Amino acid sequence: MRHYTIKMMNSFSMFNCPLCKHFVTTQDFSSLNGNCRTQAAKAMNEHAAAAHGRPVYMPPREAQMWHAH
Repeated sequence: MRHYTIKMMNSFSMFNCPLCKHFVTTQDFSSLNGNCRTQAAKAMNEHAAAAHGRPVYMPPREAQMWHAH
């Protein structure tokens, strides 16, 4: 379950928290660190967990990596 909405702008995407006014954009992140949309989604899920007590979503592929040890 994702804890944000996405609004497409001209050259970037804006990720908004539905519970408060917090947002991030893909412009806030560097492609040197990977996909900017993925980084924005992670930041919004972390915001939801910290600010609103929502569980952090972890895609099944990443969850498998955490349980591989």
